[in-house]
Amino acid sequence: MNTKSKPFPTHLLALGLLAAMAALLVAARMLDIGPLQAFAEAALVGGIADWFAVTALFRRPLGLPIPHTALIPANQRRLGRALGDFVRDNFLAPDLVAERLRRQSPAAWLADKLADPRVSQALARRLARLLDDSDTRAGLVGLIKPGPPLARVVRTALSEHWHHRAFDRLLDAVSGALAADPDLIRRRVADGSGRWMPAWVDDRLADILGRSVAGLLDDLRRTDHPWRDKVLLWAESLAERLRDDPKLAERLEKFRDHAFAESLDEARLAPALAALLASQGRQLSQDSAARARLDRRLIRGVERLLVPSRDAIGDFIAEVVDKWDSRTLVAKLEAQVGRDLQFIRVNGTLVGGLVGLALYGLTHLMG
Repeated sequence: MNTKSKPFPTHLLALGLLAAMAALLVAARMLDIGPLQAFAEAALVGGIADWFAVTALFRRPLGLPIPHTALIPANQRRLGRALGDFVRDNFLAPDLVAERLRRQSPAAWLADKLADPRVSQALARRLARLLDDSDTRAGLVGLIKPGPPLARVVRTALSEHWHHRAFDRLLDAVSGALAADPDLIRRRVADGSGRWMPAWVDDRLADILGRSVAGLLDDLRRTDHPWRDKVLLWAESLAERLRDDPKLAERLEKFRDHAFAESLDEARLAPALAALLASQGRQLSQDSAARARLDRRLIRGVERLLVPSRDAIGDFIAEVVDKWDSRTLVAKLEAQVGRDLQFIRVNGTLVGGLVGLALYGLTHLMG
């Protein structure tokens, strides 16, 4: 059971203190105690003055049309504009946002999130549900345009050296499959050698073949390996054919339409997407160079988006505040700072009383 007590309402404290000063003033006059009377009078004046000041921020005191009261509702538009400009200049400045992104490394955050099975599975379900939608499939069909547009995509990928990364991912997949099933080569050799071949020969051949495959995979990781050059030449040839061969573009369009004609099964697609996302997260967390590249791209993207949009964001904030109902605005502000403002009344009452007592003492001291 929650036994935590609620804080005492500060407005009742301020009101009670003001009532106590009024009672003290009456008692001081009846008993003719000058210092006490001076303290109570000044405390009442200070408390009432601060009550007026605090109330005048939010509404008209006693409902009277006193000038320069209800300041927040009267200046709501100006406050909204000031808030929008403040957010624009102090939170959306491109250099500040870029510096914060450099410190936080969004790529590292993304890698950690994707590597988390709960996040990757939830995201995969959402993506699979989205891909299973007919409107989404139609949108993807419109985006995937074989021919010169796809040729430009291939050229861009080659200029960014994506073919090297794709080659490395393929090598990682093969190495991972062999590591997950270390007896795979041994079984394949035994199945293909025949019954007459001794088992120790099969084992010897499997060991030699396994070391050869491992050495080949390591050798293929060199960026200057001839096979990589062949992949590059094939990709450049593909880009030229996509640009110049209308029959190839037609065949690819038919394949695209057929692939997206049927509904994508969410139950089968989600596990594959989850595994892919988790794998990408693990690879990104282990590749500092890839994280640095992604961080740079994200920062450039944010800067390009932020510079032309920050004024519009400030205008949007100002517009939202301007459209708030005045009573709603006052209620929100009072809920946040009202308790502290009531202490201004308490302090005004006590400070006013002390000032009155000090003036009373100085007056009598000076004769």
